[in-house]
Amino acid sequence: MSNHKLQPVRGTKDLFGDEIKIFNHIVSVARKKSESFGFEELQTPIFEFSEVFERNLGEASDIVTKEVYKFPDRGDNMLTLRPEFTAGVVRALISNGELQQVLPKKFFSFGPIFRYDRPQKGRQRQFHQINFEVFGEDNFFCDVESIMLAASVLKGLGVLDQTVLEINSLGCPQTKANYEEALTAYFTKFKNDLSRDSQVRLEKNPLRILDSKESQDIELLADAPEISKFFSAEAKSRFDSVLNLLTKFGIKYRVNQRLVRGLDYYTSTVFEFVMSHEGAQNTVLAGGRYDNLVEKMSGKKVPAFGFAAGVERLMLLAKLDLPKTRPIAVNYISEKEKTYAFEAAQKLRCAGFAVEFVLDGNFKKQMKRASQNNSRFVVIAGEDEMKNGEVSVKDFDNSTEQKVKQELLVHYLEGKDRS
Repeated sequence: MSNHKLQPVRGTKDLFGDEIKIFNHIVSVARKKSESFGFEELQTPIFEFSEVFERNLGEASDIVTKEVYKFPDRGDNMLTLRPEFTAGVVRALISNGELQQVLPKKFFSFGPIFRYDRPQKGRQRQFHQINFEVFGEDNFFCDVESIMLAASVLKGLGVLDQTVLEINSLGCPQTKANYEEALTAYFTKFKNDLSRDSQVRLEKNPLRILDSKESQDIELLADAPEISKFFSAEAKSRFDSVLNLLTKFGIKYRVNQRLVRGLDYYTSTVFEFVMSHEGAQNTVLAGGRYDNLVEKMSGKKVPAFGFAAGVERLMLLAKLDLPKTRPIAVNYISEKEKTYAFEAAQKLRCAGFAVEFVLDGNFKKQMKRASQNNSRFVVIAGEDEMKNGEVSVKDFDNSTEQKVKQELLVHYLEGKDRS
């Protein structure tokens, strides 16, 4: 096998050491915050029938046209590695009847996402998301509550003050239809000046042009119609209610009328928490309302709201200094005391201590390993200790040593500072 085949595939990354601890901390904070808002955990498969995503993310979305990992299985079914969570979670809601029996339902999920995109800082081709979905609730309080949960997650990770909440509304169906018509009329005049991708979007879904990062498209966007001019009275009233409630609860925001999100299923409220990094706007967490997706997939009308955040991007922002676990080393002088020492190690593990036990090595090697692992305490079993039913407990930080009866070892160490 060639050497390059033993490297991670481009756009993938191994997680270990401090990185995996930070990763797990982010997921833990998200899970705890979701539980405080009444969410339950749901995990879906990492691949679905391709139609689940293609029908529902939008044919003109960059994800479907450029980024999905799609392949046939041995039964000639076309499968896709999930490029986002929402469509799969909606599929789970529909195919598991018990999940629909009592609505509203709130689900928290996390796991890998796959997109064939240019690898960049904080975004790989396999990356991970924390994901939140609410089904069966159309009250605008749900929009605000979800944004408050998002802010709570970011605050819990210490990154909320690095972000700005941008928010917009796509209005009601009639608003969206009228706005698409106005955008089509506007961009048709400049069709030859649009990027190649946006020329395609103009035919399929002109709202996607608002997501373009191409310079020639951005220049044309400056004079494009704004969606607020097309709000119905109902759409305007709802959006005003969302903004007023956010203000009431101290959630700062900035209205961005170009914000439409990159997927076709969004309706009404859409939002992003963004930060400025090296002169560019980076999305940290984003989502919105999608009241028609469940109906589109199953025929049953169920309003919904959801959002997600990339774990790797949060890892870059959080700069967490997590406390490091300092294990307790249990060492033995010779093979005669090995079983006796192993018994002490197991008692400590059963009591919840992190314990290092060298299975094969002389005493010098064991002590070196204890130092390398930054152990605070070393429990030593020698011939005299075993004879007296004791162990010696050495404090590495101050070089003190204490004889302790083995049956009192757990109690003794529980009273010690192990940081």
